[in-house]
Amino acid sequence: MNLKKFFETLRDQIEYGIDNIRASKKYLVSLSLSLVAFLILLIVLFISNSDFSVKKEANILVDDISSRKYAQAYDYYKDLEKEFSASKMNKFNNVASNKLSALVATSGDKFVTGEMSKEQYSGLINTINALEDIQIDVNQLLDISSRVEQMYIDENITYEKASSYMEVTTSLKGIYQDLDEYKNNIETIYQSREVYKQASKFQQIKKYKEAIDKYDKVVEEDKKYYNLAESRKKECIKLMYDYYISQAGNSSKKGEYEEALVYLTYLKPYYPNDEKIEKLEDEYKEKISVFTLTSDDILNLISKKSGVNREELSVISYQQTIDDKLYYYAEVVRDNKIFNEVLVEAKDKKIYSYKSEKVDYGCEYSDGYYKVDEQGNYVFAISSKDAATLVKDKLSDKHEKYNDLEMKYKSEITKYVNEDELNKLLKKNNNIYYYALVKKGWFSLTKEVYLVNMYDKTIYKCIDDKISKI
Repeated sequence: MNLKKFFETLRDQIEYGIDNIRASKKYLVSLSLSLVAFLILLIVLFISNSDFSVKKEANILVDDISSRKYAQAYDYYKDLEKEFSASKMNKFNNVASNKLSALVATSGDKFVTGEMSKEQYSGLINTINALEDIQIDVNQLLDISSRVEQMYIDENITYEKASSYMEVTTSLKGIYQDLDEYKNNIETIYQSREVYKQASKFQQIKKYKEAIDKYDKVVEEDKKYYNLAESRKKECIKLMYDYYISQAGNSSKKGEYEEALVYLTYLKPYYPNDEKIEKLEDEYKEKISVFTLTSDDILNLISKKSGVNREELSVISYQQTIDDKLYYYAEVVRDNKIFNEVLVEAKDKKIYSYKSEKVDYGCEYSDGYYKVDEQGNYVFAISSKDAATLVKDKLSDKHEKYNDLEMKYKSEITKYVNEDELNKLLKKNNNIYYYALVKKGWFSLTKEVYLVNMYDKTIYKCIDDKISKI
């Protein structure tokens, strides 16, 4: 019995011990859980406090930039880099980037609508670029850039405003080529509209061909101006027909047949197989073949008339229209010196040599002479034959009989006149003359000399060593 009681007592003590252990374990577990919860709470509070601090610091930075305190904002950012740990600075940059992305988007809208100047917007962008690890969300900028492009197309903002926005915004670091599409589209539309303006100016001054060329360059993407250009182009095609045919006719009258053909080439793409145009084209081409002289043609003419070997001469020539007649002006060179200055009549191939009071090439082979007066006008001399007729008519008016009349060079008549008096007259009047020797009396023993101004037709008579106007 005692042994049984002993074991019962031992069992009760063991159970009591086990119950105490169980109670203590629950207490320890509860205590441990409380400690863990407390630690978690401390961590949460620390993290929350850290996040609150980051947001607060980010707000300060954004406020400084919004207030255009750019230098202060930059210095503040640099101080934070020194103060914050790498992980905290990374959090700060993420928060600040989001806030500044919104600020850039809002400021971009304000710049476009005129609420913010370009200088202010540029200052904002430049400051953000200086903050090394701030990254702006490009998606918001893509949306605004698309709207800016459409606003410009719809003519709600000027090109200067649209291009300024793109210029400043694309200077943001990290943007790279993301906005190039909108920037290039705006530039393309602008250039297209500038071409349209040029075309309109050409149309106003009746340069229809040039206007059409410009209207053709208006881009189809700019629907409003593309449709306007197509309409204006049709107007030009209608108006150009009569105008260019008239211009071609005017050029033809001046002997400018190649220019006349150019006007017709403007019309042909829009009036194919037009009988009137084809007829005029054939006419002008025929005139070119008849009236066009090459340098070789002119050389051959001068060589033949002057008797000088063609190989000794060279010419520089160009077309010259005088009183609606086509000539070729040619500067003739021999032995590296100017040999003559001539006008060659395109139709009859007559040669006129330059002869004035100051310049005389002593040409004796030309069909006539010309000079250029002080006003730049071409003046043609009468021919030697015309001068002889003038003297004959004057003698007839005075009922003076004569046996013969010959046209002479100056060197051939000096023995019949007072040469000093002749030179005085030439110096005084500063003119060029033809000289006529008139023979009178028995066996033509009496000889009289007459001078005829080849440009104004004034006649002088040499009598008793005196020269007087008649």
